[in-house]
Amino acid sequence: MENFYISLSAVLPMFVMLLLGVFLRKKNIADRNSLNVINQLCFKVFLAVNVYYNIYKVNIAEVLNWRLLITAVISQFIVLGISVAAASLSEKDKKRKGALAHGMFHTNFVIFGTLIGTALCGENNIGSIVLLIAIIVPLQNVLSVVLLESYRDNSQFSLSKTVMNALKNPYVVAAILGFATQLLHIHFPELIANIFRDLGRCGTPLALIAMGGLFNFESISSNTKAISIGVIFRLVIIPALLIPAAVMMGFRGSELVALMCIFFAPCATTSFNLACAMDSDADLASQLVVFTSLVSLITIFLWIFGVNSLGLI
Repeated sequence: MENFYISLSAVLPMFVMLLLGVFLRKKNIADRNSLNVINQLCFKVFLAVNVYYNIYKVNIAEVLNWRLLITAVISQFIVLGISVAAASLSEKDKKRKGALAHGMFHTNFVIFGTLIGTALCGENNIGSIVLLIAIIVPLQNVLSVVLLESYRDNSQFSLSKTVMNALKNPYVVAAILGFATQLLHIHFPELIANIFRDLGRCGTPLALIAMGGLFNFESISSNTKAISIGVIFRLVIIPALLIPAAVMMGFRGSELVALMCIFFAPCATTSFNLACAMDSDADLASQLVVFTSLVSLITIFLWIFGVNSLGLI
């Protein structure tokens, strides 16, 4: 029951905010235009500031674990390959391929990693998760931009153009600035740092409200197959391949929890923002966020219960 409560406490606020967006749109309190403006504001400002702040706050030297870090980074390229292969085999349209592959690859690691890690390991024992947030979140954002750029409909794939567009992405810029701040040992007064923190906290709630308001219920029937594939791969197949591999490699305790949170987390909330900004299938992207988050209530409980029952955490 405790494990279920942990998962529920992570996902339930997301659905409340999504439903609030639906309510605001239905009552004409917010129209599509205003919701699109909010969505762009989240993408270009609030969520980017959140990425920067998370990296700024991490003391990388204290939590550095090369074995864990290398394993996590390699796993992301494995997941990316699986996601692209599955999307290519199931979809013909370029935009849909990109949105589906991105939904299977990009996870809501920050929210789920912090919450579940704290609950399972204790607040003072989540250094492994903090380390991976600082490295994996920027890596996922960079690879996501490259992935969605390669599936744009309006041009042929160009490596140089893709790299340049990736470098101009607000999340990537924020990650680069965050690491530059670390390398230069820049420390802001607490008053300034708290401003970054508070601006970053605006991102997820507003993005979820905008996504709920922009959610296209009429297109669910046409996306049933893609949604099913995305949910199964994101929440079942990928963790079923990678969690046992991490166990066989000897990871235990907080390190295993950190890796598990990458592998079994649902689709990232920001995938909808990226899909909108990069001319992908935004309807499919938003539906993957909603349905993977809903089903993850069950799958996360089962993964945690199974691994914990074996005494590995």
